[in-house]
Amino acid sequence: MSIGRHFFIGIPGHAIDATTRQLLKSIEPGGVILFGRNVRSAKQLAELTRSLRKLLGDRLLICLDHEGGRVNRLKDIIGAVPSALQLGFMGCKEWARQHGQLTGRILQKLGVNVNLAPVLDLHLRPKTDNSVPDRCWSANPDEVVRLAGAFLVGMQQQGVIGCGKHFLGYGAADKDPHILLPRVNRSRNQILKEDLLPYSSLAPAGKPRGTAADARYLHMIMLSHAHLTAFHKNRITPACVSAEIVGGLLREKLAFNGVAVTDDLEMGAITRTMSLSQATIRCLQAGADLILICHTARAMREGFRAAVQASRRKLIHSSILEESSERIEQLKSLLAPSPVFSEKRFNNIVEEMRHFTKKVFRALPPRLRVVDARWGAIGEKY
Repeated sequence: MSIGRHFFIGIPGHAIDATTRQLLKSIEPGGVILFGRNVRSAKQLAELTRSLRKLLGDRLLICLDHEGGRVNRLKDIIGAVPSALQLGFMGCKEWARQHGQLTGRILQKLGVNVNLAPVLDLHLRPKTDNSVPDRCWSANPDEVVRLAGAFLVGMQQQGVIGCGKHFLGYGAADKDPHILLPRVNRSRNQILKEDLLPYSSLAPAGKPRGTAADARYLHMIMLSHAHLTAFHKNRITPACVSAEIVGGLLREKLAFNGVAVTDDLEMGAITRTMSLSQATIRCLQAGADLILICHTARAMREGFRAAVQASRRKLIHSSILEESSERIEQLKSLLAPSPVFSEKRFNNIVEEMRHFTKKVFRALPPRLRVVDARWGAIGEKY
């Protein structure tokens, strides 16, 4: 059983060169995440995803972090698209569904089968630079369920698997996790009644598998790096390494049997708190299925080596890895076949997205028609 299947890693360029090929073959990751740095044109991106499958198998998970707004990895080829904040302001469930549907159609045509969206954080600190104020649908958890759920259905009906994030929960965080470890000072009661609601509603226990109803539900959830003081008062503990959060809340209370992926372990919240090796091992011990390392080959190799050594030394119980592998395989069984790329068909969908975006922007007040420039750099990198 290859430990590499538990890794989701980034690659540096527009194509697979010899160095990248060697990295991918040495780790044999379960998934590859792509960024703006990997995108030159639609045709080139479709060829890159095809090449990745040829190298690592047809059931490779290939994802973008493509929410809309400033988190738009395809902006150079599709232009601006609405954000969750903008659509949340409008409150139109049908528009949220259309956004998801068009996003799914675009990604599917490019050979991308996973999107790290929708954000399920609550819009609790709109003036705090915690990375998500412009990425949240609403402060009301019921509205998040209604709108993010519609986006999820629209996208997953097109054969692209969604990922709810960030469990739990950057919406109330006091800092940007890309830079520092954030604290969430919500009470246990607030977390259980409000922050947890979008997940319990969109990933209910006993949800059907392998049916058309699958589009309604989350099959993948991203673990945050936030320190929840209600669960860990004195000991600094990012959620992704917490047995109480991953094992207790996600696996036991929610009975979530889908795939749990970490947020990027190269973020400052982790690198300023523990070594990448420690984080990798602790995430797997806590019950994470996929370790996300986005940017540097050195970090990817370090995490991979740490996981291999921990597995050999029985620091990660074999039953944990076996159950995790089963969840990953179940997720991969839901993947739709990748289509042959057609530039004409792709351009037609992009034109539909542009008409949709214009419709949304015309309906918004002027102050909400543009993405806040303060978020630009972080939006591109992360």
